[in-house]
Amino acid sequence: MTITIGRRAALAAGLAAGLPGLAAAQAARTVRMVVPYTTGGTSDITGRMLAPALARRLNETWIVENRSGASGAIGSHEVARSAPDGTTYLYSNEVLLVLRFVLRQVPFDALADFTPIARTVSIPYVIVGAAQHVREPDIAALLQTMRSAPDTVTWAGSTLGSIGQLGAEAIARNLGVRTTVVAYRGTGPALNDLLGGSVKLMIAPLGPVAGLIREGRLRAYAVTSARRIPPLPEVPTMVEAGLRDIVFEGWCGMWGPRGMSAELVARAHAALSASVAEPAFQERIAPLGLLPIQEAPEQFARVCAEEVRRNAEIVQAAGIQPE
Repeated sequence: MTITIGRRAALAAGLAAGLPGLAAAQAARTVRMVVPYTTGGTSDITGRMLAPALARRLNETWIVENRSGASGAIGSHEVARSAPDGTTYLYSNEVLLVLRFVLRQVPFDALADFTPIARTVSIPYVIVGAAQHVREPDIAALLQTMRSAPDTVTWAGSTLGSIGQLGAEAIARNLGVRTTVVAYRGTGPALNDLLGGSVKLMIAPLGPVAGLIREGRLRAYAVTSARRIPPLPEVPTMVEAGLRDIVFEGWCGMWGPRGMSAELVARAHAALSASVAEPAFQERIAPLGLLPIQEAPEQFARVCAEEVRRNAEIVQAAGIQPE
């Protein structure tokens, strides 16, 4: 699905300013924001929120393109092989940094083949189970079941390489047990099986499960953030539960292709940071349980490198084989 943002406004501005302005508006370049997933996910939703602000700030036409497939690898590869001229960007999430560990023949290097611009939002994750099917009353009891009867605990993962998969494997490693993670084709199908009792637990993004928790259909056991989160103040962290290494937060961010100039990086970063700081954007993401992020490209690059290192350790310890 494709949307075009900014062209009508640019032409109107050109007409208002006369023929020279119109010529400038017609000459304004088109920029593609490639989202490597289908519509409706957090990357798609927040990317579409930010695209109009970027178009306005940069005086460009921004097009959001959904190029899904292979857990995000298809759209990401398209950006990786694009010219680093500021006309193509990848808007994706943390799964980019684990793809080469869970998929065979990923045709790019997540660190070497992209230019980090900035992360935009963090995504809180919560460990949930269906209230109708999971009997443990709290995280302490749940951890005891995982230790004493690990074969009875199965996890749903929204996709290969998701926080749901990595987080579940990291918990099992901390407890000294093996576990089973079922990878689905998205959060929706995973939640359907969770509610139906086919799987016992899921480390899920807060947005899609917040309503189900309020309705009592899902029980929230713990969050995987470093600190408790305002939407669920009564729910403890996994650190509080005694597992200090279990800190997993999702996020979305923007990259350019490898080799972008410092000038283009600074230009895109300034526009993106200003767009994330807009009160209107922050008001729109709040009901989704998202929090804004402000950071320099260098900070983003360090985050990417650290997550690749951690992902490699988790995958190796869990014995996950690329599919």
